[in-house]
Amino acid sequence: MKFSRLLLSLLGLALGTVTLSAQTAAAAITPAKPAAKLLPVSRVAWINSSAFLAEEGGIKQLVRVLKELELEFSGTQSDLSLMGEKLRTMGGELNKLKAGGVANAAAIQEKQAAAEKLYQELQAKQQQAQAAVQQAQQEKQGPISIEIGKALTAFTKEREIGLLFDVAKMNEGLVSAQPELEVTNDFIAYFNASHP
Repeated sequence: MKFSRLLLSLLGLALGTVTLSAQTAAAAITPAKPAAKLLPVSRVAWINSSAFLAEEGGIKQLVRVLKELELEFSGTQSDLSLMGEKLRTMGGELNKLKAGGVANAAAIQEKQAAAEKLYQELQAKQQQAQAAVQQAQQEKQGPISIEIGKALTAFTKEREIGLLFDVAKMNEGLVSAQPELEVTNDFIAYFNASHP
């Protein structure tokens, strides 16, 4: 009897040792999971920068510069419009000459040459005007855009906004945005207060 108890005790001890060593080996084989990085809680908001250009309720400096540019290039725009109208008129006259019963090849050719020349002049002036407008915009709006960028950074820090989206630049990338998260008017008021 004593012998069987001793044998059972040794057998139990042996099984316990095997079980413990198997668990230790399994724990050594299983790689430890990396600790998840704790992210700070952040506030999210959105703006619509296209509202910055609105005459009513927009950024005053930006609206003022746009009006200046419009006034500065209004003469050029009028010239281009007149040239375009003259080209349309010439096209109508050319169609009448072609549709007329008596075809005057020399008159048609002369009208086509004049229309082609006017078209080339119009294209050249449009390209020059576009380059001039872009340069003027860069010179006048560039410094304001830099100030807007700095003010947006300060605005988000003051309000502890961790992520600010500009829906005007997202095209179709934004599916839904809660109106309560919009801070466009708040930012415009913030900017206009410090940049009259």
